[in-house]
Amino acid sequence: MGRNVQDYMKNPLFENITAEDLQSLLGCLDSYTRTYKKGEVIIMEEDSIRYVGIVLSGTVHMMKEDIWGRQTLLTYISENEIFGETFAVQRKTDSYVTFIAAADTSILFVAAWNIIHCCPSQCSFHEQLSRNMFDLLGQRSVSLMERIEISSKPSLREKILAYLSMQAQKQDSRYITIPLGRMELASYIGANRSALTRELAAMRDDGLIDYDRNTFRILE
Repeated sequence: MGRNVQDYMKNPLFENITAEDLQSLLGCLDSYTRTYKKGEVIIMEEDSIRYVGIVLSGTVHMMKEDIWGRQTLLTYISENEIFGETFAVQRKTDSYVTFIAAADTSILFVAAWNIIHCCPSQCSFHEQLSRNMFDLLGQRSVSLMERIEISSKPSLREKILAYLSMQAQKQDSRYITIPLGRMELASYIGANRSALTRELAAMRDDGLIDYDRNTFRILE
């Protein structure tokens, strides 16, 4: 796969699994690695097998398109995070979302069926993998709840402040760097890019924030 097994061990999906066991596990999971250029669509199914993706480097955006062709950024997946797990374990194959590489990205794919079902060898570390998977599903639910919280705010300013507040809590600092550009942030919070740009400038004038590109300082 072009990578050392140690490169995968820092991923939470493989937490508490030794390097030796992980080497065997990657074979059990029918895994493979693929790279994508920025803007490429990521296919989550191959030969009728649905896969879960693990971002080794880069960023992936989960996009939802309506019947008029308008796209909304539902969530973004950073390095060492997983994606596609919610749709991979459903019986119905239509996910109605698209995963797109937001930068040059490398992804490890593992067969979803092989995660939730133990292999014939009954490997003890496979049970640990299943526990890790359920933990990550819980984290993904929290991530989607955060977006719902942001979207539910009544004004654009409150949506921006809610997003910046969440980032500040995650980074434990009032000086933060966000992973989204202006267009992406506007899509994520459900706003027009021009309106977002105007509101950010107004918030700076009002002494709420200061910023330079994707770096923000939340003021008192």
